[in-house]
Amino acid sequence: MQQVAKGDEVALRELIDRYRERLYRMAFNLLSDRAAADDAVQETFIRLWTRARRYNPRHTVAAWLYTICVRRCYDELRHRRRHREAVEQMEMPVATAGNIDGEQILALLQQVVVTLPTKQRVVYQLREIECLDAESTAEALRMTVDQVKANLWNARNTVREKLKQYGI
Repeated sequence: MQQVAKGDEVALRELIDRYRERLYRMAFNLLSDRAAADDAVQETFIRLWTRARRYNPRHTVAAWLYTICVRRCYDELRHRRRHREAVEQMEMPVATAGNIDGEQILALLQQVVVTLPTKQRVVYQLREIECLDAESTAEALRMTVDQVKANLWNARNTVREKLKQYGI
């Protein structure tokens, strides 16, 4: 980060290469829109470049980038709500454990996760999909570890209950 703060474009490229895919997955899972996820990730790296001098080494680079990206996603979701732009809701297929394969279960799980409240969805994404530990997740979202654990517990219960409805 010190090199990026000094204007080193090679160091910036290394950070982009290291974190782009992970940030994109998280942004896409939050926004359910490829273009919006691309925009959120691009904005994250623009902010990284323009605000690198503000980086506090007390936090990890990953947590700082996730914080920027999550906030950008929140901004997009607020913008959609304010302008009453509906996020496409996919109808859940009727499925039972006997007639559904692994790919269908994964697709159903993704549809269920999209319906979670925003905080729960972000925590679920960072903990279960991105495999961040509770402390890093709390740091990225500016929550306490207990808040992360509570949101994850609620998200897991909701996911479990919704999947039970489909016999999974």
